[in-house]
Amino acid sequence: MSPRELRTQLVGRLYLRTSEIQAAIYSRILDLPGSPKSGDPTYAVGLEAAGASALRYALEDIEAGGHANVPIPSETAKQARRAAREGVGLDTVMRRYAAGNKVLEEFILAESDGMPSKLVCEILSEQGPRVDRLMEFVAAEYRDELHSVGRSAVQQHADQIVQLLENGSPMPPSEVGYDFDRWHVGAIFIGQSAATMARRFGAESPFQTLYVPRDDETAWAWLGSSERLEAANVGDWLAANMSMAVSAAVGELRQGLAGWRQTHYEARLALPAMLCQPRRVTRCRDVILDSAAIRDPWLARSLVETYVAPLDGSGISGADLRKTLQAYFQADQTAVNAAIVLGIERRTVERRLRRVESILGQPIKTCAVQLQVALRVEELLALSSESQPQQSGA
Repeated sequence: MSPRELRTQLVGRLYLRTSEIQAAIYSRILDLPGSPKSGDPTYAVGLEAAGASALRYALEDIEAGGHANVPIPSETAKQARRAAREGVGLDTVMRRYAAGNKVLEEFILAESDGMPSKLVCEILSEQGPRVDRLMEFVAAEYRDELHSVGRSAVQQHADQIVQLLENGSPMPPSEVGYDFDRWHVGAIFIGQSAATMARRFGAESPFQTLYVPRDDETAWAWLGSSERLEAANVGDWLAANMSMAVSAAVGELRQGLAGWRQTHYEARLALPAMLCQPRRVTRCRDVILDSAAIRDPWLARSLVETYVAPLDGSGISGADLRKTLQAYFQADQTAVNAAIVLGIERRTVERRLRRVESILGQPIKTCAVQLQVALRVEELLALSSESQPQQSGA
């Protein structure tokens, strides 16, 4: 087998372990000093996306032998600029890429068993220049953004809002043009011209609005009123007035300065689920457990592998068992109503449910919450995976 064919074979094996490699890289990154464990989910999602794109870039370059001038992915530039805006140090950004490289090297060694040692050494030696090239690109983007941010009055205003979110220090409403002693619903807009959309709400909505553009595709906003609002009504208003290219993650109705902070963090909690399955409006209360699992790759994997993956290969179609469980939960855990929804006999539903209990080794009623979250998380992760660019060379 030629060296090129061996490289392709190695890369194919690494592609099969992509999810595992990405989880290991992200876990290693979170252990580094300065890494956000509970920060802005937009930044955290961007961190994962940049890591995934850097991994694809490395694998394509490995297969090509390091001579194909594989373009550095745009996601890394976006995340470098986001890091500059968020105040993440360049040294921290560089350490993350170095840590990711070490993880990839470990997987390369694990999957290169049986390959000629000379070729393995050649592949590993290419990693240094490849990572150096990536870091130089990231550092340049970071410095360009840092220079731009330093001149931006909009960014200075955004920094004030970020500081207020972090420490809750009183700030005169006149400085930000918003009254914090109100009822609030926080929203995070994602999509093309999100900042423009948030700005338009400030002029056209029936609410007092505070908005903070974060980048071309992300904006934070608060909709306030002196009278008690209904979060559902605010969500309906947003859905009716937003551009089709924009989605919103929405917090719950809260009051006062503390409530203003809380509803924003609730919108952050809703964001991971919304990014996996974009809807016009995603409320925190509808996805809070799902998002918590998605934000922790190991928790998500544990839920799916404990409660959902065992349903496959059980003698009954895993897909049928999943559909039956979903219908059962939607029908308030009533087999008769689930059978009506599915268009099958009640006895078939009951047989499938007993099969699920046999596989899991416990009654459904004792793990109903975990099962429902695991089913939704599996679906959201699948949707997220489908939205990723297709891999080549696998």
